[in-house]
Amino acid sequence: MAKLNVNKPKVLLIFLAIFAALFFGLASLAFVQLVNTNYVFLLAPPLALLIGLLFIFDRYAFFLIVILSRSSLDAAFNAIKIGNFGLGAVLNALVIIIAVLTLLEKPVKLDFKLDAIKKAWLIFLTLSFVSIFYAPTLIPSLKAFLVYVSYASVFFLGLFVIKAPEDFGTWMKVVAASSLVPVLYSFYCFAFGGSGLLNYRWEGMRLQSTFPHPNPFAPYLVVMISVTFYLYKSKAEFISSTLRKFLPLYILVLIGLLLMTKTRSAWVVTYLLFFLYSIFHERKMLIVVIAAPLFALFIPEIQDRILDLTKGNDFGSTGYERLNSFAWRLKVWGDSIGWMSETRYFLGYGISSFVHFSPEFVMANAFEKIRFDIEAHSIYVQTFFELGLLGLASLCYLLYSYLKTLLSLYERNKLLVFTVTVIFIQYLLQSLTDNLLDYLISEWYMWFVIGITFSYLGQFKDSHNNFSSVSK
Repeated sequence: MAKLNVNKPKVLLIFLAIFAALFFGLASLAFVQLVNTNYVFLLAPPLALLIGLLFIFDRYAFFLIVILSRSSLDAAFNAIKIGNFGLGAVLNALVIIIAVLTLLEKPVKLDFKLDAIKKAWLIFLTLSFVSIFYAPTLIPSLKAFLVYVSYASVFFLGLFVIKAPEDFGTWMKVVAASSLVPVLYSFYCFAFGGSGLLNYRWEGMRLQSTFPHPNPFAPYLVVMISVTFYLYKSKAEFISSTLRKFLPLYILVLIGLLLMTKTRSAWVVTYLLFFLYSIFHERKMLIVVIAAPLFALFIPEIQDRILDLTKGNDFGSTGYERLNSFAWRLKVWGDSIGWMSETRYFLGYGISSFVHFSPEFVMANAFEKIRFDIEAHSIYVQTFFELGLLGLASLCYLLYSYLKTLLSLYERNKLLVFTVTVIFIQYLLQSLTDNLLDYLISEWYMWFVIGITFSYLGQFKDSHNNFSSVSK
């Protein structure tokens, strides 16, 4: 009797195919039940597959697409989010993995030291990680920690993507181009309505574009205005004369959108950019810069937002009157610190704990506590509450390390370092009254711009003059 000629690899392949068919068949049934009538979830598998393929075959192209598109993806990611995690978390994880793999490769050689910055990140992230084990909620704390790690990852990736002087120009244009979709969607919302332009109870119509709220959209626009202004004012070879003529109009568009967010802290720090630039680089602009706020006050929406700060400084005689946004922040900060136990002053309650405990101390009025979670609206108060004095000191050391390094590079390229330093100062000031640590998109773009700036200035001394001149 003849023996059967059995090809073992083919048999194994058949069994794997049967197993895969059964697995994905059952997974599809579960997924369909999850989707129900929310058909937008059907986008998740092909998007996840596309992200995975890009990550596997070309990490550089993958990261370029991330920088180009991340500002436009929040609405889509939130629509297909399951529980605390979604494609946004997957993307964050892939960026962290790319950073780790890149750090394992040949290091970038800069002619100045980043030891203090590396040490500062290590201390801050170590404290954040340890705090997960005593934080009140595990998953939100772990998620917050990974978000912090992604900020460091984006910065260090910025150091590695600059391989030649022209790469700096390419990446700066990619950063600026990331604003195109949010800008176009804003125009769409103005013309046809949509989720990007919402009517808030006390503030009226506010623009959030592709972002989940106007407040995170505003600091992103602050970074984009600063980057675009640098591209316009520098006589950089990577900016064509045609594009340079278009940039002033685009800057005005970005400023107009920023005004529509009605985020006052973002207005102040954007004004600071133009005021400091006119002082240090172009005095003839000073008259226009000084006059601009006076003309802005003739716009009713701006006038209302400014005047709102003059009333509602307490709950009033009835105890139920509305606080203005700044008085409300002061109340939240005071109540949160007053609620803390002195035994927690050193290490805090763990990352992501402020939101968890906020219903226990944030007052809705003079008599009742609020019934929903509230964020700290200050990264300094938040860090003290969550990581204690030790964590706040580590954060301040981290921020100081960056500022000191930036200022030490000023003579190498005055316009570039001035612009990036102002971006960083804008971040420090906005962080006083808003949740910048939670605004992933603006954080990513700021840290990335700092990273590519350090890399360019530390590698290519002879090319700095191509990017430093001020156009008159």
